[in-house]
Amino acid sequence: MAEPSFAEQVATLNGALQAIEKRMAQGQIPTAALTEFKSSVDDLRLRLWGLLSAGSANDYRAFQESFRLRRAKEICRGIDADLRSGAMSTRHEEIPLLGTAANELSRTITKVKPAG
Repeated sequence: MAEPSFAEQVATLNGALQAIEKRMAQGQIPTAALTEFKSSVDDLRLRLWGLLSAGSANDYRAFQESFRLRRAKEICRGIDADLRSGAMSTRHEEIPLLGTAANELSRTITKVKPAG
């Protein structure tokens, strides 16, 4: 099957946005889900900005890597602050899994000795 054209992909995105707007107007979408969608749109916007500002594929790859690292840092710091302040419940089953992943990442970063 042929890959959709860029115009078709943009049309699909616009159609999805219109469907979401309609469902939101009808009260069918909870605010939490809308917040998650906004985060996805923000990510898409920043990635598009990276594509437009990159001079080559290598520049875009470096942009993507830096973007992911900055977002991961922001998310980790935000979760840390929320847990410390009590703004986030400690009852989530994902918290120990996140701790394990964070420890593994910390060990890997120490091993690869990043520049900086």
